[in-house]
Amino acid sequence: MTDLLDKDKSNLITELSNAAIPEKAIKVLENETDKLVLRFNEQCDSERERETAAYLMQAVRLSLPLIDSTGTTKVWEHDKEPKKAKSSSDRISVPAALLMFAGIVLCLYAMFPMIIAGMEASEPATTRELVIRMLAVFGGLAAGILGGLMVRRGPVRTAKEQQVEIHVDADKLYRYYRTTILSVDQSLDEVGARERWDKREQAGNIDGRPATTPELDLFSDLLAASYSGDPEYALEKIEAIKYYLHRQQIEVVDYSESTRQYFDMMPGTKTGTIRPAMVADGNLLKKGLASTRK
Repeated sequence: MTDLLDKDKSNLITELSNAAIPEKAIKVLENETDKLVLRFNEQCDSERERETAAYLMQAVRLSLPLIDSTGTTKVWEHDKEPKKAKSSSDRISVPAALLMFAGIVLCLYAMFPMIIAGMEASEPATTRELVIRMLAVFGGLAAGILGGLMVRRGPVRTAKEQQVEIHVDADKLYRYYRTTILSVDQSLDEVGARERWDKREQAGNIDGRPATTPELDLFSDLLAASYSGDPEYALEKIEAIKYYLHRQQIEVVDYSESTRQYFDMMPGTKTGTIRPAMVADGNLLKKGLASTRK
């Protein structure tokens, strides 16, 4: 698996870089996982290893969303409509407060005697008094205006909308993924080693059991007959098969009218057994083949 992944390294890193965001990068790795399984199955002869690879890679595929693929984070901002500061954010300094207070006092100083004089119907003020009172009014107004100008306004805030974009680190993500595939390879190596050991222990077995001496003798004689090139010797050794099967309580049955139920029939130039049937304790084990003359 690791060798197959390394061959596809450059293409995979390019696809991860183009994917940019984690969601798309996970899709890229899922596709790569499926491709690795297919390529591994094409070159693997062990059914047990292929099944194990399928289970392990399915686990890898399901765990891909858990990979920490965060690289750099980009924050985008753009201004919306300006938003004025609340009135509570306005701050009045001490000089401004004193000027405004002085303006109020001067205005009261100038107007209060005039109000009292009007109520008591007293003699009108002299020119000097009028000038002083007018100066007091103008001075109070000036002080009030200057104090108001000195009031510090809160800053005008501009509302900003943020957009966060997370980019994956393709090289880092590849290293994490390769480490995972490497652990899959280690598990497959263990499965392969166990399978080889099982085959070694089963060497010399026939259908999962140790070969017996009569079986080995029979096979040895048949092979000797095939190597001899003597047809009569070969036929003699083939007859030994009937004796071997008889010892296993398996009878070789030739065709007759009484054994017809044990055979498949086919037309021929004469009636006879083509392939004998095998019967054990009256039960048919292998159906024979016979020909009948029409």
